[in-house]
Amino acid sequence: MRASTSGFDRRPRPGAGPAPRTRRTDSRRPGVPLPRTSGGARTPQHWFAERLLLILSGRRPVHLLMGHTTAEAYEALIHAADRAPFAFSGTPVLRRVGATQPAPGAVEAFARVTVGERTRAIAFRLEQSPDGSWRCAALELDTMNPGHQDPPHPTAPPRHRPDGRRR
Repeated sequence: MRASTSGFDRRPRPGAGPAPRTRRTDSRRPGVPLPRTSGGARTPQHWFAERLLLILSGRRPVHLLMGHTTAEAYEALIHAADRAPFAFSGTPVLRRVGATQPAPGAVEAFARVTVGERTRAIAFRLEQSPDGSWRCAALELDTMNPGHQDPPHPTAPPRHRPDGRRR
């Protein structure tokens, strides 16, 4: 700062202080937010659908949901993630999440996902534990039926040895 008749000159130096606000210059638009509950928090089915999409598209590892699933649902997730069904057909987009509550503490939900030109489906069941947290108890993809098999993802490492045993 420079000395002045009143003591010190209070003009900021170039580069000091907060950066000026600028307009966004790229043409991308933010995604449409998922509907929220009245309290501003996402519902459990939205939370799980988002994480399932991240895992099934190969963007996050399966263990992201460890502790948030039952053993059976975790095994189904490992099996589904081995094939990375949403990873190589374009960027997957979560289009809709819906749910029904067949009993108190249970939610049966679905997620509609667009991958390239194709619409895919994920179905899952959530069960509330005594501490109030939700766990995925069942998982099914539209391609998990025995008559249909997605090709393995080209960059996904195999999870099983040729003799069928797990690594």
